[in-house]
Amino acid sequence: MKELWVEKYRPKTVDGYVFRDEAQRKQVETWIKDKTIPHLLFSGNAGIGKTTLAKLLFNELEVNDLDVLEINASRTNSVDDVRDKIVNFVQMIPFGDFKVVLLDEADYLSPNAQAALRGVMEEYHTTARFILTCNYPNKIIPAIHSRCQGFHIAKIDQTEFTARVAEILITEGVSPDLDTLDTYVKATYPDLRKCINMVQMNVQDNSLLKPNEGDTGEATGNLIWLNYLKQARYKKHVSYYVVQFVQRKWKKCIVGCMTTSNCLVLMINRIKQC
Repeated sequence: MKELWVEKYRPKTVDGYVFRDEAQRKQVETWIKDKTIPHLLFSGNAGIGKTTLAKLLFNELEVNDLDVLEINASRTNSVDDVRDKIVNFVQMIPFGDFKVVLLDEADYLSPNAQAALRGVMEEYHTTARFILTCNYPNKIIPAIHSRCQGFHIAKIDQTEFTARVAEILITEGVSPDLDTLDTYVKATYPDLRKCINMVQMNVQDNSLLKPNEGDTGEATGNLIWLNYLKQARYKKHVSYYVVQFVQRKWKKCIVGCMTTSNCLVLMINRIKQC
């Protein structure tokens, strides 16, 4: 089975990670140098690198695999889950310096579960560290915010974003057409995970297909639209249809279509008839 590129090329060291700025890089390097971390709250958009940074820290700090508990809080988010899974884990003596609990999508934890987690963070602070990731930090209760060092992972520079995807393609033996790659980047930025998944899905015979040559499902509908926007012969008609779409004057179309992607395809076909 073909390995997923997002896992195959997940950075394991600081040098491979694309930071927002030099200040964030130096902060992470300081934690690694000190061989310890505080409780952390990583926030930012989906696919921006929150979980990757957490796993990078595990690797750089040489945390024993048996000292790491990973929980997806979108599925495991009740008070009982906190008490049964997390408490049972952190109360055991660590194999290394400390245990680490990674709570992905912590904004899905119920308020009561977050309150219980606060107590666990206090009680076991000498032997355990908690790393929470979330898309919406406003859903995390103030008591947890005050116990964690906030680390907001904003969108990275688009040039760095493009370079990372291009590097993966070249390593896989694909020489992408820059204009085609740019279409994928513009459709997915700043979600690097989505972009990597999408280009992998559309690589055939060591060539990156143009958006309209690959899957035309909802996941790539906006790629089709962007590709047509680039064609000069349609440009004089584009503005009118975009305005109609945004102003919801295409209500009949939007309601009748199964997906937004189908609506965009219909718009493109209308433009082609102009």
